[in-house]
Formats: sequence, C-alpha cells, structure tokens
Amino acid sequence: MKATIYVSYKPVQGNIKALLHDAQELTYKHVVKADDITEQPFLNRKDKVYGMFYNVNGNAATNGQFYVTDSVRHFIDCSVYFYAKPNFDSVMPAASYVKDDMRRLMETLRWK
Repeated sequence: MKATIYVSYKPVQGNIKALLHDAQELTYKHVVKADDITEQPFLNRKDKVYGMFYNVNGNAATNGQFYVTDSVRHFIDCSVYFYAKPNFDSVMPAASYVKDDMRRLMETLRWK
C-alpha cells in the first residue's frame, strides 16, 4: 500500500496540555489540503484510555490520525501517511482499510 503508520509514545510529565496541543496541531496542518476533518472522541473509562480519532478527508498527505492518553502517565499519537501523490479517490480503498486497523489499535490499547 506504500503507507507508513507512525506511532509515538511520550510520557506525561505535567505537560498534558502541550502534548494535546501538539497532536491537534499536527492534524490541523492538513486543513489546507483536506476537504473535511472530523473528530471522533474515544472513551474507555474502565481501562483509563481517552483520546480522539481524526478522519481527514480529501487530498491530504494523511487520512487518519489519533491520540490516546490516561492524562497522567501515558500519551500515544498515531498517524498514517501514504507515499503517493495525495489523490483521495485512488487511495480511498487502502485508506479505509488502514483507518480500520488504526481504530482497532486505539480501541484495544491498554496501559501496563
């Protein structure tokens, strides 16, 4: 599919606001090429995993990103980039497949 999923872990050390800001800023840098960016909040109270999944629609370099955190110790952000000229129509089948995998990763994540 000529795509890479980037996953970054950062410890929360009194910097949760900065981590959230950076993750949101990374997503919204694509607004110049995207037709639409939709946010889907994620809450798993039982396992203390909270976050946001972003659907980036249009001819942007990425079409999906998310972050998850427990707000006190752990922060993970994830994005997928296709190594092809952004053309939403041609990458949509692969992008949908990868976004499903990213959602599954986010939904099954547990802290140790």
